Amino acid sequence: MKERSGCLSRQKNFLRSFVIIITISYKAFADGNPFPVGARAWGLANAAIARSDYYAIGNNLAGLGGITTTAVFSTYDSHYNFDGINTIGVGFVMPVSENLGAGLSIQRFGDKVYNQIAIGLGAGHKIGRFRLGLKMNYLQTAVSSSALIVSKKALVFEFGGIVTISSQLDFGAHMFNVTQSSYSGDFREIVDTALRTGFLYKPSAAIQLSAEIEKVTDYPLSLRAGLEYEIVKRFVLRTGITSRPQTNHFGMGFKGNRFHLDYAMHTHQQLGWSHHFSLGYILREQNAK
Repeated sequence: MKERSGCLSRQKNFLRSFVIIITISYKAFADGNPFPVGARAWGLANAAIARSDYYAIGNNLAGLGGITTTAVFSTYDSHYNFDGINTIGVGFVMPVSENLGAGLSIQRFGDKVYNQIAIGLGAGHKIGRFRLGLKMNYLQTAVSSSALIVSKKALVFEFGGIVTISSQLDFGAHMFNVTQSSYSGDFREIVDTALRTGFLYKPSAAIQLSAEIEKVTDYPLSLRAGLEYEIVKRFVLRTGITSRPQTNHFGMGFKGNRFHLDYAMHTHQQLGWSHHFSLGYILREQNAK
């Protein structure tokens, strides 16, 4: 029994090491705007580039321009049911003035063996039909195992914009790693640059359609599309699809007077299912002018 237990333990450690190596190789959760924020975005296949909710602190800072909500939120993402590759995060956003909003986000992926931390501080400003946002991120990646010890850090800036074309149509664009920053260390590895652009279309009060394209350094172009439908007041259903990798997304949300609760899941053809949870709390709501 003791020998069998040791064998299972070695198999588990090998599997975890394999997943870590794959994660490092493909930078699946690291570079190119690393941590999509909020189960609402995940339910829409992360086609959230033109949205202006408080999760914009992690998806496109421009969405904080003109925000009227002071809110805190927490998120949890379970990736493919593997131990040690989950993401947790918290955030805070608030209006600074009528047209200026600011926010802070903190996220951590991984466990003691392999982990990534992203701390971001940014603001968005509304000027007429335009919203512009700038965010500074501190990124840290650490690997600590018997075979490998790595620690690297980087300071990365991102810039975004949203323009309101009409009452039904918004267009957004975003660039992660504007300054072409590199990680610290002997190899000076360059952080990937990611470019995203897309739109949000609202044909009715109950339906929202979103789509975007993303290009990350040295990776193929990725397409995303999502649909949100409010089936009854305060309760919505979501779905979406993305290419490269091809994943299918589903989600739901409930919006109370103070609490906002969202859940989403997505499936990968080889790796299986992932689950995402978000809880937001409205501290204060200002009347929009």
